[in-house]
Amino acid sequence: MKKIVALILALVFVLSMSALADAATGADVKGTGVELTIYTNSGSSGRADWLKERAAQDGYNLTIVEEGAGAVQQRLINEGEATPCDVVFGLNAIIWNDLIARDILVAIDAPSWADEVSEGLNDPNGYYYAIVKQAILLAYDSNQLSPEEAPKDWPDLWEKEEFWTKYESQIKLTGGTTRNVLAGILTRYVDPDGELGISEEGWNAIGEFFAHGTPVEDGVDLYAQMVNENSPVLIGQMWSSGADQYDQQYGVKTGYAVPEVGVPYAVEGVAIVKTTKHFDEAQRFVEWFGSAQIQGEWSEQFKTMPANELAAEKAPASQIEMCSIPAQDIDWALVAANIDAWCEKIMLEYMQ
Repeated sequence: MKKIVALILALVFVLSMSALADAATGADVKGTGVELTIYTNSGSSGRADWLKERAAQDGYNLTIVEEGAGAVQQRLINEGEATPCDVVFGLNAIIWNDLIARDILVAIDAPSWADEVSEGLNDPNGYYYAIVKQAILLAYDSNQLSPEEAPKDWPDLWEKEEFWTKYESQIKLTGGTTRNVLAGILTRYVDPDGELGISEEGWNAIGEFFAHGTPVEDGVDLYAQMVNENSPVLIGQMWSSGADQYDQQYGVKTGYAVPEVGVPYAVEGVAIVKTTKHFDEAQRFVEWFGSAQIQGEWSEQFKTMPANELAAEKAPASQIEMCSIPAQDIDWALVAANIDAWCEKIMLEYMQ
């Protein structure tokens, strides 16, 4: 009888522990060591290495592939059902909606932290959940340009000769930041009768934008150009979390324009690829990664502005300030439908 009672008690203990494990949420959800392949455009500046090491502490085994947002999107499209990708994070609303339309992502039940995210940022159908808000800035080195001398908005760059050659223009149009900048410019000139929905004035503006900038030196970031005495570049595009990080790295002090029309925002998210063979582990990772605890650590490490409001208290004051700039009113449906064609036209006609 004692043996039977002992076996029953042991079974009750095991079941209780199992129930506690099942009840775990957020950062308490540990990985099982199953390898996950993750695609992201948000792995630069040490992010991928930090995430791989931090996730390993909680049992996750990650292989991270980092490319520009457009390149991640194209890789997923080209690989189709053969993709090794299990989870994708970063990107922006333009790309998320394209991946959903192509049936590349799978809708999942809301993670426990979904209600902690600022309203309206998660996909209403559960295909992706927001993790980071990024203001897309027109940045400059305030050690070399005062706020009075600096541009107040993107059109100043090509309309005012004093800024010619002093700003960086892109040589690749696959990056999410670049595409948000182009969207923020072109949607000021919407014309249903214009080419690709943009007026002739808008295309002329883009032509001038590329004509008067200094093309990016491949492999050299904007802030390296700012501190290079042999480079004229003092101004360029930057995402909000990058500004603090590059300031610390290069000794630059970022200033940024606050246009009357506002700035574009890229809302980064996390999603599971439909063809994953490791769905349970991928779902555990989403629950862990988007939690207030992990997003708070991410914010402290990389100066991001979390979409998770409970993690936002970990954000630096500078990020809170940058992400308080009003959002530009952009027709994202128009952008999603035309961005590839816009970029193709720009590359063929305006990039030198």
